[in-house]
Amino acid sequence: MYKYWLPLLVLALLSLQACSYTERIKDGSTAYERKQFSVAIPMLQKEFKKAKENRIKGQKAYELAESYRRTHQYKEAANWYAEASQLRYANDAALQQAKMLQQAEDYELAIQAYRTAGRDAGDANRYLEYIQACRQAKQWLALADSSVFSIENLPFNTDATDFSPALQNENTLVFSSDREESEGKKNYKWTNKKFFDFYSLDLKTDSLKRLEVSNWDPDFHQGNLVFSADGQWAFFTECGSDKKEGVDFCRLMMAEKAGSSWSKAKEIRLGGKFVNYMHPCIDPQGRWLIFAANDKKGFGGYDLYISLWVSSEERWSEPQNMGNEINTQGNEVFPALDTDTLYFASDGHAGMGGLDIFKAPRLLDRWVKPQNLKAPINSGADDFGLIVNPYAEKEDSIIRKGYFSSNRNTGRGSDDIYAFTEALPKEPIESDTLEEKEFQLLLAGMVKEVIPADSLNGEAAQENPLMGASVRISTQDTVWIMGSDVDGSFFSQLDTNETYFFQTTKAGYFTALDTLSTFNLNIPADTNQWTLAIQIELAPFEKGKEIVLENVYFDYNKWDIRPDAAAELNKLVRLLNENPDLNIEMGSHTDCRGRESYNQSLSQKRAESTMQYLIQAGISDSRLQAKGYGESSPAASCDCNSCTEEEHQRNRRTSFVILD
Repeated sequence: MYKYWLPLLVLALLSLQACSYTERIKDGSTAYERKQFSVAIPMLQKEFKKAKENRIKGQKAYELAESYRRTHQYKEAANWYAEASQLRYANDAALQQAKMLQQAEDYELAIQAYRTAGRDAGDANRYLEYIQACRQAKQWLALADSSVFSIENLPFNTDATDFSPALQNENTLVFSSDREESEGKKNYKWTNKKFFDFYSLDLKTDSLKRLEVSNWDPDFHQGNLVFSADGQWAFFTECGSDKKEGVDFCRLMMAEKAGSSWSKAKEIRLGGKFVNYMHPCIDPQGRWLIFAANDKKGFGGYDLYISLWVSSEERWSEPQNMGNEINTQGNEVFPALDTDTLYFASDGHAGMGGLDIFKAPRLLDRWVKPQNLKAPINSGADDFGLIVNPYAEKEDSIIRKGYFSSNRNTGRGSDDIYAFTEALPKEPIESDTLEEKEFQLLLAGMVKEVIPADSLNGEAAQENPLMGASVRISTQDTVWIMGSDVDGSFFSQLDTNETYFFQTTKAGYFTALDTLSTFNLNIPADTNQWTLAIQIELAPFEKGKEIVLENVYFDYNKWDIRPDAAAELNKLVRLLNENPDLNIEMGSHTDCRGRESYNQSLSQKRAESTMQYLIQAGISDSRLQAKGYGESSPAASCDCNSCTEEEHQRNRRTSFVILD
């Protein structure tokens, strides 16, 4: 389930606008814009009460909701989103209210809010996948007591942010925190607390101390510390900028053991500019480095990548995306390895609200479909950073033990660290490998980029596999979202006697709508598996590039829309309905014959007439502009007296361009 926000406080490190510098803040909106959310909240509350105009009150309510969301106060955020929605401020306020209720585990109210948000958006089933996730989460919570997992909030947690546990050795647990003992001289304005620092807990004596490494800069955010199996190397995330008002980026750092301390940390160069790299994970043999990054070439949000150690050159290889079985258009973060199983957190796979923890075993050199660990490991809040304890004593009834982080509302602070135990199930688990498998109907999909000519009727010039497209598959009752892999492929399982609707989107491309029916399939009776194929084509668009509407002609000295032009304009109406975020300028052009002033006036009337046709067809006027160009922008750059009739015809055209 793709979500459009990354709510985790520790991922606030990833904000690209620096907010670590100090300046005088005079009002709540300025504090909000500077991402100083803890400073903004009391100011915005006062400003909301003083505001007289609904527009201003709506703005303050929305900024309050966002500030509460980004500081993990979900109930308060939901209330302020509701206030903003009632004041008709921000199109997404009702949807965000539903999401906050979901994260607060108020699933019944969340379901109602999603339905309301869908109706407000003109499609009652628009958020069906979220409603399904809420119902599923309720079931998981109801079964939590019978789960094979048990959890414990550890006593060293405080009201600060404590997260990302890692085992340095059998007796030492290291984690990140912004508690008051942290070394840095500055406070982080997002939370008004210290920058994140590392702490070390002796598991035998329960003694806790700050991990003092003089070679590591305390005035940067530092988190997600992990160690190589031999204890000789440390890897961590460092975020920040040396410049007072610079842009903050996160990078991966590594340091070598130097006696009883550590060497100066060095950045791991992975090649990408303007990319955040974070959450390192190293396999026991030191061959693989798995991490999260927000490379724009990925599936969306933060994806997991893998890099291999090139011993002959003493460097890490170019990162490879781990593919659409793991990654989604949401965020996949905090990877950890336990032999042949990858654990990670995601808000893109179907979950309970915020980030959920998933596991993906590796079989035949491929990561298989991730499994949600469900409640009580997961909750409506953010659950992340799970590690397995390789030093735990073996017990007959225990499969594994470990630790994870969560900001659920039963904790002591913003983020807390929990211990977990996974026991053997009391009843044997049924497996379809022990029984004859039922018939499976499979889908093999392919998303391709098609490069069309410069008109709505243009033939495709070329086709290329397209990675990272979002494929929304729905029926009357269900909906799910997949991403196309590096080779453009995606795979799923279908039911017979259904009609499936595909809505495929990717930033910078026109939306594609397709259908596939599984009625009346001619499948041999003795077949246990059948595969259907679908190819989806996405056409890119370029903002500011002219697209000509063919067959849109006007009578002499007229600007009325003729019946033969309506068919072409209806294609544009359909295109705009399928791409509700597109805004366009309608342009009308004449040839060079006649007076320039007359041509300019006539073309403006024709552009406005075309725009009015779109408005009457249901397109909002806020998405449209009309501009008559007269003879000023010819398609054929010939001298007026020497233009052929064909060139004059090329210059007489109706077109549109996509605006920013």
